[in-house]
Amino acid sequence: MMKSAISKIYSLIKRMPQILRAIKTVIKNGGASKIYVTQTNDNTSLLGKRVLITGGGSGIGLSIAKKAITQGATVVIAGRDDKKLNDAAVKINSPKLITKVWDVSDVDNIANNLSGLNKLLGGEFDILVNNAGIIDGTDFPNVKPEQWDKIYAVNSKAVFFLSQEVAKRWLESGTESKYRKIINISSQGGFVGATYPYRLTKWDVVGMTQGLALKLAPRGIIVNGIAPGIIATEMQDSSLVDQSNAFINENPLKRYALPEEVAELAGFLMSDASNFIVGHTVVCDGGFSLK
Repeated sequence: MMKSAISKIYSLIKRMPQILRAIKTVIKNGGASKIYVTQTNDNTSLLGKRVLITGGGSGIGLSIAKKAITQGATVVIAGRDDKKLNDAAVKINSPKLITKVWDVSDVDNIANNLSGLNKLLGGEFDILVNNAGIIDGTDFPNVKPEQWDKIYAVNSKAVFFLSQEVAKRWLESGTESKYRKIINISSQGGFVGATYPYRLTKWDVVGMTQGLALKLAPRGIIVNGIAPGIIATEMQDSSLVDQSNAFINENPLKRYALPEEVAELAGFLMSDASNFIVGHTVVCDGGFSLK
C-alpha cells in the first residue's frame, strides 16, 4: 500500500507543472472550456456539384471549402489576397480546388469573372456561398461615410449583385430538375441591436436571405443563411482570450467555436438533405443572441 501511495504522489509531482499551467489559464481567462466537434464525412452528398465560395482564403470560408470538397464537390474560392489563396490551396491540397483572385466589391466585373469561371469549369455553378466580409468596429456616433461605404460594398452590395447575377444565369439555363442553392453568411450581429456598419450589413443579409428565398424558391433556387457567433478566425482573433482555452464570457456555452463547426452546418445546407428549409438564417452562436 505504501508503495502504491508513493507512486501516486510521484505521478502527481510529475504532473504538477501541467496542473499549475491549467490553473494559471483558468485564473487568467476566468474559466476553461473545451470544444468537441464530430465531423460527418459522406463523400457523396455534393458529388458532381460546382461550388463558389467568396472570401474562401481563410477562416469560415476555407473550412466550408474543405467540407464541400470532402462531400464530393469541385470548389472555387475567391478572394482579394493572392497569398491567402495560395496558402489555402496548399492546406486543402486537392485537384477539386480552384482559386480566383477576385474583389467581389467590384460589382462591374461580376459577370466577366463568372463567365470565365463557368468556361473553366464547363458549366454553371450549382451553389453560391456568399462568405466574403470585412469588419470595422467604429461605432455610432463616430462612423464616417467612407467607413460605411467600404463595409457595405463588400458585406451587402456585393452579396446582392453576385446573387442577382448568379440567379439570372441559373434561371436562363433552367434548373434541370434539381435545386440550386445560395448560402449567405450573416452574423449573430444580425439578430441584436445594431449601431455600426458591420452589424447593420448583417441585418441586411438576413433580410436579403428571406426576400430572395421567397422570390426564387418557386424557380428551383433555395436560399438560406448562417449567422455565426464568435469563431476562432483572424477576423475575431481579438475576442479570443487564449487559443489553448476556448473559454469566453460572451455566450451561455462559455466558449468560442471553430470554423469547422460552421462548415458542418454549411455542408448540410448545401446538400439535398436540407431541401425543405427555405429562407432561414440558422444561428450558430452558442446562445449569444438569446440574451
